[in-house]
Amino acid sequence: MPDFFYGKPIHPSIFPPDNEEKKKQLGDFFAGPASPPDTAKKVPELVQKLGNKYTGVKKWASLGMCWGGKIVSLTSQSGTPFSAAAEVHPAMVDPNDATGFKIPVCMLASGDEKAEDVENFKKNLGVENHVETFGDQIHGWMAARADLKNERVKSEYERGYGALLDFYHKYL
Repeated sequence: MPDFFYGKPIHPSIFPPDNEEKKKQLGDFFAGPASPPDTAKKVPELVQKLGNKYTGVKKWASLGMCWGGKIVSLTSQSGTPFSAAAEVHPAMVDPNDATGFKIPVCMLASGDEKAEDVENFKKNLGVENHVETFGDQIHGWMAARADLKNERVKSEYERGYGALLDFYHKYL
């Protein structure tokens, strides 16, 4: 896993960003070390280096969770090194990003993502896709915030990963 934040990750205590100070810290982080456009520019070179090292790999795919979902959107455009991409509880969903996709995409949104943005993202896609909202799940349910002791969360977690596997099997 590359360190796109150069050893300066945001502290987990700011989540959720439920007050003005935390919102400012998160905004500063996204404008600084976690700038999606700046990070997206680094991805093609990273994939090229990996391809040089792992010469047997013929197709590459991406998976982004939260902030990584935005990186997936920005790196799935023209010139992408990927054959398929997936976004899970993506942050910063922008329906305009969908118009530039050049590869199949799977988006698994939580109930915390703006439903209108997710719907318009799907409408704007001109590529094969699987877009689904897990409406009773929180942002992060397939990652660090998953409460796998809760049977409903565990069931949706497993269903989400099953959907990802099916998607990648189809396109890779």
